[in-house]
Amino acid sequence: MELRRLRAVLFDLDGTLCRYTVGVADAILGAIRRLHLPEDALGDLQAAAGRYTSLWRDHEGTQDALGRVRATVWQHLLAEHPQVDPALASPLAEAYGEIRTPSVRLYPGARELLVGLRRRFRLGLLTNGPSEMQWSKIRGNQIESLFDAIAVAGDTGIYKPDPRAFAMLLERLRVAADDAVYVGDSLAMDVAGARAAALRSVWISRNGETPATDPALTPDHTIHDLEALRKVLL
Repeated sequence: MELRRLRAVLFDLDGTLCRYTVGVADAILGAIRRLHLPEDALGDLQAAAGRYTSLWRDHEGTQDALGRVRATVWQHLLAEHPQVDPALASPLAEAYGEIRTPSVRLYPGARELLVGLRRRFRLGLLTNGPSEMQWSKIRGNQIESLFDAIAVAGDTGIYKPDPRAFAMLLERLRVAADDAVYVGDSLAMDVAGARAAALRSVWISRNGETPATDPALTPDHTIHDLEALRKVLL
């Protein structure tokens, strides 16, 4: 990657710097068990997890509190499974959060990478999601102090891939788009958003996927882990 004018490195959070060690399907199963429901209450667990994820993306952009967002997602999920009492949406949402939230961990080498990059670049963090949830991850993993600016979509009301979200973070960093690169794991949210905001992009493809043929979804650089980013930037 051309580093001649690079002054700042901007990061996505989930799937890029940190991940849940308890998956959606396992958290759903754990919540079901806590409420003493049959393990097949929602049918196939992987299908239920996929539907949960889709519903989450539909509703995470609301300005509701985290607990309310989760309850809404569960309400919609249970509406598709009428054999389950809909009154259980809130307790299932609470149990799900208690199981999954504490499992957030930084990827190996993430902290060391950020510390090393700070010596050379201004660092920014731009993440989608409700404020309470995202700040809990940031502060719980003790990385807030490693960034010069942080923008959480739940605070601003502007979600990726909206280029205004990237422009807002660049303004806080006092860096031009030409002088920055954005690092993320989502082609649709991170790469497309960065390109729309005139930033260069690095796509982390941890599962070996290849970029789409759509130019709007084509990253400037593809890596498979954070160690590779260290080699590119340091």
